[in-house]
Amino acid sequence: MSSANIVDLKARRASPEAGELAQKLLASMRDLSANGLKAALQQAFTEVDDTLFEMSEKANGGALQQQYFDDLRSLRRTRDGASDRFDAALRGAFSLYLHGRNMQKETTRIDSSADELSLVDDSELELGLAFTRIATRCDDGVGRPRLELTRRLQHLLQRAESDSLIPLSGSIVADAIRAAIATLPIGLESRLILLKRSERHIADATADAIQDANKLLFEAGILPELKLTHARRATSDSAPAHAHSAAAQASHAAAAAIAPQIDLSALASEITKLLTASRPRTAVAEGSGAVELDAASVDRRLGQIADPGTVDSSQFGADLRRMLTTDSNGKPINGVLAEPVENAIDLVSLMFDFVARDDSLPKEVQQALTPLRVPLLRTALRGAHVFDRSDHPLRALMESAAEVGRSWSPTSDRDGRVLEQIKSAVAAAVAENDVGASADTGIERVHQDLRAFMANEQKRAQLLEKRSAEAAQAQERRLSAQRTSQQVIADVVEHTPVPPVVGTLLNGPLRRHLELILTRRGEDSKDWKSARKLVRDLVWSFDPVTIEVERSHWQAMLPTIVSAMRGALSSVGMHDNDIDGVVQEFRNRYKDLLGAIQTKPGSSPEAFERIDAEHLPDAPAPQVEAETETPSPEVVEKAADAGITYTDALNSVRTMANGQWVDINDPQKGEAQRAKLIWNSLTTQRSLFVNRNGQLVADLSWHRVATDIMIGHLKLVDQGPLFERALIAVKRRLIEGQTTNRAA
Repeated sequence: MSSANIVDLKARRASPEAGELAQKLLASMRDLSANGLKAALQQAFTEVDDTLFEMSEKANGGALQQQYFDDLRSLRRTRDGASDRFDAALRGAFSLYLHGRNMQKETTRIDSSADELSLVDDSELELGLAFTRIATRCDDGVGRPRLELTRRLQHLLQRAESDSLIPLSGSIVADAIRAAIATLPIGLESRLILLKRSERHIADATADAIQDANKLLFEAGILPELKLTHARRATSDSAPAHAHSAAAQASHAAAAAIAPQIDLSALASEITKLLTASRPRTAVAEGSGAVELDAASVDRRLGQIADPGTVDSSQFGADLRRMLTTDSNGKPINGVLAEPVENAIDLVSLMFDFVARDDSLPKEVQQALTPLRVPLLRTALRGAHVFDRSDHPLRALMESAAEVGRSWSPTSDRDGRVLEQIKSAVAAAVAENDVGASADTGIERVHQDLRAFMANEQKRAQLLEKRSAEAAQAQERRLSAQRTSQQVIADVVEHTPVPPVVGTLLNGPLRRHLELILTRRGEDSKDWKSARKLVRDLVWSFDPVTIEVERSHWQAMLPTIVSAMRGALSSVGMHDNDIDGVVQEFRNRYKDLLGAIQTKPGSSPEAFERIDAEHLPDAPAPQVEAETETPSPEVVEKAADAGITYTDALNSVRTMANGQWVDINDPQKGEAQRAKLIWNSLTTQRSLFVNRNGQLVADLSWHRVATDIMIGHLKLVDQGPLFERALIAVKRRLIEGQTTNRAA
């Protein structure tokens, strides 16, 4: 049966009412985005044209110069077609997204077990890494605008919240570029140059496209409560460790950037209307003797009573109303709470009911924040805009306390110092709130003390985090350097027999030299290009056909090759006497080659042999990609109940950003801990997690992380602002309550 005839019953489609509007808006988004991104790719083609021309001039003749010229001519001839393919792929992604179909195609994998295809595998690895860098660059720095766009599209097409992949996601854009250059008749090096030049242009154009799409949907009235956020992009590529360091220094700003910015005033107004509509209101009858208790009188009364201590929202509200409408002896007084007071009590009750159920906060932290209920209520009754002002001192204190608590776990705070700091700040805020007029100033001072404590904690943890991230980064560079060095050597030894002295050099000192230069200097450095040239010249100088045709040229180059070889051997610690012996052996074998050519043109001495690139020593083990692994049947069966597949879990791991907090449960030890992702390696496909103290607590493969997500042993912690999430939850709960009442 054709898979095209299979319909996913779980996939949501646009409702009939919104279908025409959705198609119109998505078509406008498609045209804006495709035109902008296509122009960016064409700009990259122009830059590559200039780059290849410059590189051909620097090549100073030979096969390499010819290769650059050929690629230059081919690119000029075929780049219009590549731009059209990119445009078609991107537009096709929009069409697939509209109809709820998968936008990502399964890429054909090359069997690395086949001996004759091993070199192609390495080339595919380099290209794969380049596409991954493009996808990451497109997603980097636009987290908030992209999330806003995702939520608007989910609302427009009525998709589930888990459907977070959109046509402007980095992986989709990278797939479109892959389709564009797949058939270009140019070499690997020119392809990598093209992808490198495309990276910045495509990333900037993607950020602009997300911005324009958000503006388009905003003006069409799609979730207008989400404010438009400008997509700020970094001016240069930063190392992951540096990005992590910046996040540690401004974690409160990073947390705010994760969730869309809400129009707080509009949200508070909507909640007030819903609260009023949800409660039957009876007017105070004249002559009944009942007195309406306004905000000022209730505020004074709250200063004389204690927090009821109950957690349940309805019970807390009932206890508080009873305490407000009875005297010190517990006898009812003839008073009725004014409507604004009723609304304030219900709103605070519902908000802290959300706090008490919020998975992002440990139970101990939830309990520590509970005493802020009465101060929050009194602040609202005094006329302060605590619900629609994100910079209100009490609200800011609550957010900072939640930020500290979000990273807290018993295993990372065994002496209880951090939890005690949260409780102390809350108790100080409660005391300051009783003061009255100067409460905001006192609470602001408490907040500053808490922020100072957080900054000191972050400084202590930052050094350990940086060390762990740098160690992982160094390991990735080393593995990448090993694979690249292997590829450089394999490219030149495949068809040329060389003397044993050259084979020994390639298998040992020169390979270590390549790895050292690439790790320290990078692939764009002159030293790396010189090291690659030395390997090529060293091998090609023993090619009998080349020597026979260009003998004078290679004999003139021999002193340069020897000098470069001495420097390379010295850089890896070889003793001068050993270097002299290697050079003498090299000269002797070169004389043997010249003698063999005179005896039999185009032949090599019998002692020469071709090096099998498959058996170069010290090559790193092939990377087992997480996509090729499969979880156990027990895991699949358990995850099916939760509606999550291995592919979904793996996508969550791959797109998880540095700084993301997670809950890691260890059933064997019977304990759970909060951990933060500090490194997600694209090369080794491993994730590093640290606790709030910066100590490494987990080094897991992507396959293991995805499996743990499926069975619930690892859960992502929501890092959005607590206050905003609570208000949104209250609004949703009130709307659901209205719907239920109407249905009844």
